[in-house]
Amino acid sequence: MIRVLLGVLVCTGLAWAAPYDLVVYGATPQGVMAAVAAARAGLKVIVLEPTDHVGGVFTNGALATLDLGLSTRKRPYQQGLFSEFYRRIGGHPSFDIHRAESVLKQMLAESGAELRLGISLARLQAEADQVKSATFLQDGKPITLEAPFFIDASDNAELAYQAGAKFTIGREDTGLDKAQMAAGIGFKLEGVPWWGVWLSLNYEGVIKRTGAGAWGSSGWGFGWLGNGYSPSDPRHYRLRGLNLARQNDGSVWINALLVYGVDATVQENYDRLRQGAVGEIDKVVSYLRWADPTLFGAARLAGVARDLYIRESRHLVGLYRLKADDVLYGRDFTDTVAVGSYPLDGQSYWRGESLHLMGSPAPYGVPFRTLIPQGFSNLLVVSQAASFDSVAAFSARVAPLQMALGQAAGVAAYIAKEKNLDFPALAANPEPLRERLLSEGANLLPEPSDPSKDQANPGYAAAIELYRRGLFSTPYYMVGRLYLDEPISVSDFLINLEHFYQARSPGSPKLEAVLAAKRFYQKTWRGPMYRLDAYRILNELGLHLGPPDNNTKLRRGEAATLLWELFKPALTTPLKDLPDTAKNAVSSR
Repeated sequence: MIRVLLGVLVCTGLAWAAPYDLVVYGATPQGVMAAVAAARAGLKVIVLEPTDHVGGVFTNGALATLDLGLSTRKRPYQQGLFSEFYRRIGGHPSFDIHRAESVLKQMLAESGAELRLGISLARLQAEADQVKSATFLQDGKPITLEAPFFIDASDNAELAYQAGAKFTIGREDTGLDKAQMAAGIGFKLEGVPWWGVWLSLNYEGVIKRTGAGAWGSSGWGFGWLGNGYSPSDPRHYRLRGLNLARQNDGSVWINALLVYGVDATVQENYDRLRQGAVGEIDKVVSYLRWADPTLFGAARLAGVARDLYIRESRHLVGLYRLKADDVLYGRDFTDTVAVGSYPLDGQSYWRGESLHLMGSPAPYGVPFRTLIPQGFSNLLVVSQAASFDSVAAFSARVAPLQMALGQAAGVAAYIAKEKNLDFPALAANPEPLRERLLSEGANLLPEPSDPSKDQANPGYAAAIELYRRGLFSTPYYMVGRLYLDEPISVSDFLINLEHFYQARSPGSPKLEAVLAAKRFYQKTWRGPMYRLDAYRILNELGLHLGPPDNNTKLRRGEAATLLWELFKPALTTPLKDLPDTAKNAVSSR
């Protein structure tokens, strides 16, 4: 009789009376971790996923390699539930997609969390500072759920957006524009000899020193293949070096085709560009067969990812906004609930521009407040759309860290219910949450660097202004600092100029002058930039400097001062209402 009554309520669209403590929207990797953590603690949890698959970017986006940050002991910095998942998929960065989905489903089932697939969000009811109910559609029938707590684990934070939470779009916070990093689309090939891939990539990496390599079921490199590809539409597609993940059946998933102009917050735009990208894959596969017949001559296209791999869309305005320098210097917070360590590695925003490489961080803490939308007390956002500045998200967006944050969100829902707190109150008194996470094996210990040498440099303030905007390129080997006393390379100096003018003056004479300088200095690209050359370039761009008093190597701190003087008139500082980073950090030791 009870089941019949519940069925009537579902069919009529009335509120479902099932006593759920937590509604999780999105069976993404982080959504599964949130649900498992909460259900294992004893909450009644339901997970609602609009697609027919569990695993989000792993399964629908075919991203079959984890972006890991490893400690000196060669262990991922993310432990707890992520460590359990990592062990169950084989303990290797690249994994079989079907196995990953199976493991995530098993973890949900073992926890007791309920899972519903193919169910889309229709509307929300929000009153005061709370989400009261959410209505979903399954097979055209509405289901309205009420719960004391909601977690939005969707990649675009669609539930929080519909609830009225504040967001910025793309890199809007930088003051440059609202562009979003290039998306990607994965494709699967059969008939690729893995032994040949392994030998070729390691030869390329060791002998030619290109950074390529292969290990186990992972491969990365073949940049020359990407450089030789001519896309059907240069505005929208670019083939970069290949990231390869061997599957259990011998096939290989490849992540290499970049798709520009995707706005994942606009469905029509997303659908149109994904459809075009699927068509481009056939051309890519034909090119690979022609360009390297030894490895790809017998390759057959065996599948294309169901969804685009979205690197960036919305960025939440939360109780705290993680900054790029928080990440770089490994800052700790009173409410740290996870630790990140992946390089600040940003994809290009426009075809042909250089990558946004911003150095390697000291392992940094992520505050619980970054998951709490301003103005809401019972809603958390756990995804790359959480409250991270766009440059901070270069590191914080990666799946292992998001899964650790998912566990923190699920535990937070349990602690909040147990202690009768809302999420902002829990953020103000985070010790019970942190103690519970530690008892579950989570790593909450950042490793802050010493920023004092940077801070003592006269160019520090300008460098931070640039760094937060993605305009102060920093090599990978610079870890936990900006090294402002070191010479700046020709490449880093010119890439900063390229990124600024590509965003603010595309097609302008100033951008053309920068690109011409890139070509001119190609032979000394990795060498130091000298002051006379730098002043000549900056004068051409309108800074109107006098001649330098010497022609020594230009130091990074002085370069920051000059670049900020050049860029500042064209930039405004957005989001002035956001909390000040320095006031919220425990320490910048």
